[in-house]
Amino acid sequence: MSTWAQHAERHSPSRRPLLILAALAALGSTAIGLLLATVNPLFGFAGLLIAAVALGILSNPERATLVVFFVLYSNITVVVIRSGVPSQLAGSFFLLLGLPLFHILITRRQRIIITPNMILMIGYLAVLLLSAAVSDRPDLTFKRIQDYALEGLVLYFLVINVVRQPEMLRRSLWVILLAGALMGGVTLYQGITQTFDNDFGGFAQITESEVSVGQEDYMGNKPVTRRFAGPIGEKNRFAQILVVLLPLATALALSERRWALRLAAGALALLILGGALYTFSRGAGVAVVMMALALLPLRMIRPRTAILAGGLAVALILTLAPGYVYRLSTLGNVSGLFSGDTSEADTSVQGRATENLATLLIFVDHPLLGVGPGQTPRFIRDYGRGVGFKLLDPSRRAHNLYLEELADTGVVGFALFGSIVALTMARLVGVRRRAFGRDRATFFLASGLLLSIFTYLVTAVFLHLSYARYYWFLLALAGAAIHIEERRRAGQAHTVPLPQSTEPATRNESL
Repeated sequence: MSTWAQHAERHSPSRRPLLILAALAALGSTAIGLLLATVNPLFGFAGLLIAAVALGILSNPERATLVVFFVLYSNITVVVIRSGVPSQLAGSFFLLLGLPLFHILITRRQRIIITPNMILMIGYLAVLLLSAAVSDRPDLTFKRIQDYALEGLVLYFLVINVVRQPEMLRRSLWVILLAGALMGGVTLYQGITQTFDNDFGGFAQITESEVSVGQEDYMGNKPVTRRFAGPIGEKNRFAQILVVLLPLATALALSERRWALRLAAGALALLILGGALYTFSRGAGVAVVMMALALLPLRMIRPRTAILAGGLAVALILTLAPGYVYRLSTLGNVSGLFSGDTSEADTSVQGRATENLATLLIFVDHPLLGVGPGQTPRFIRDYGRGVGFKLLDPSRRAHNLYLEELADTGVVGFALFGSIVALTMARLVGVRRRAFGRDRATFFLASGLLLSIFTYLVTAVFLHLSYARYYWFLLALAGAAIHIEERRRAGQAHTVPLPQSTEPATRNESL
């Protein structure tokens, strides 16, 4: 190609939007670097380094998607904020998703994707606003509504619009699996070496509270340990975002054709599981057991493979964290709440029971639209006094997503909230059914996403909806997978087969 032709191609109309974007990115990067330098020169250098990475992404804007997903799932921005970077600047990494979105909408001239789930999510936002309007303190509902709008609706929209190709979806799953393995691996190292005095720059935090991991000996000594919380800073939440990755690791291991990638997925799963063990989260343990039991009816693995994997998991637990087995056994203490002798239940169980019953009573008194988004903690202490198990702190929340949603937004909000995840799971079931026996990759990845959502919903029995971006991000990836498969099927339906073709059939593009 001649020099003139190369110049013409480089500055053709199809390239012009990227050149404009590059210029804007360069100016914005310089401004961000200067702002960060006013806080700390090292932050300024880091900002310029990130800007250079962003400019490099312009050669392939879709790489920005993978960078954002890794940063999002590994919670790097929150760690950086704790180091002193202003939250507005640290949180601006989401703007990187504008690069691939700009490229898709302007350069490729593709349409914006609006799914049925997004319609429901917009309806849910309207219910949040209505519930806030009828609450006694509308001003206190702003934070919850803002978080949903940004970390729920906007994030969902961006993800389903930038993840449009099967390979991009697969790479996205690998990226968040790598983020989880990194977090789990650091925590696993902490647990094995009992490194309590090093939080690895905020990526491996340790809680001050201790939990029992064994019976008292004859001298009255009871073994205890501290719990690890990773970059999240909250042990149960950290366990939750780790264990929901296990079904995705299983799906990637089963769908990949190369043995090296299958082994890599298995190794990442072991790091994730190992990190989750040192959180000593009972809710996460219950979710993993439920997830493992669901593998067989979903036809993801054979019975003998399930037995082998279960034996390996038990051996891993007994080797790395034998106290975790005792921790799970304390779930039986809940029976003390029903026997009338509450002393048999530990203080954690008493607290959870008080919170949940108090939240249920709040819903009974405000059944239609609830007490307002995020308002349950204002009432839970007073309602908890009538339960009688334990006196709650004023700032306590209901450790149950479903009960707190009922108390916050009533049956109207809960119905819309539940319909979003129900529709996602129903459509994933449809994708699985159509792919069964015909498209191995699509079948396993749809199964993995379905099981990952199921695992999150199990953990939600023990946790409220904080760090909501992980929940909506998971639903968005599932929504992208559904849209990709439906678009592929629509394309096949409009394809007219050539008669008497002698060409070999090409493999269908799959998830």
